[in-house]
Amino acid sequence: MNWRLIPSSSVPTPGQMAYDAELFKRFKAGEPPILRFFHFERPTLTLGRLEARRLDLEALSYPCEIRPTGGRAVLHGAGDLCYSIVAGTKDPLVGGELLESYRKISGLLSYALRGLDREVRLSEERHAGLEAGHCFSAPSFAELVLNGKKVAGGAQAREGGVFLQQGVILLSVDEGWKTLFPEAAGGGMAGLNDGKPLPPLSRMDVERAIVAAFEETGVEFEKHRAITETRII
Repeated sequence: MNWRLIPSSSVPTPGQMAYDAELFKRFKAGEPPILRFFHFERPTLTLGRLEARRLDLEALSYPCEIRPTGGRAVLHGAGDLCYSIVAGTKDPLVGGELLESYRKISGLLSYALRGLDREVRLSEERHAGLEAGHCFSAPSFAELVLNGKKVAGGAQAREGGVFLQQGVILLSVDEGWKTLFPEAAGGGMAGLNDGKPLPPLSRMDVERAIVAAFEETGVEFEKHRAITETRII
């Protein structure tokens, strides 16, 4: 299975959400799926496309970008790694109906993180209709939890036999979460490095582990092409 890999060092910020939207728009079913990693150079809020319509964006205390997928607010800081996957809905590794696809991807992520000595598991809970708060208010079906606390979240958009999944994995919980969302102080979220007597993980540690987990399934990653902002060269 051939895939295209875009490592986190490849895309300048800001403009991450626009870049994912462009990858999604240009992708055609049957092309090699894409696995991309990225992070934000300064604290930034991302908002699901529907949530953004309900908020006064000019009143937000952080710069923000609108995700082409759904979901609630996410504050991206120094302690997280983001990923996106673009693939056909019939892809044998990550495709299927929405929940099936989401669970397949979460399974690969959890396998990678357990290889880094983090006992991550998939949540079996469903929290339908949660509109208030933020993405990490509670785990939903097949999201990643560590010691009962949510450490990763994601959302999908689908169109014409193609899907885009965007997600974020927390290495640590930025203090800004508690300022923006007082409920975050309740402890429902956690980072992979929080409260663990283990060597801390870097973004690159997590990125490499996820790539290796995909490769164990038979994926062969193509060398990524050079990119500039939201344009593929």
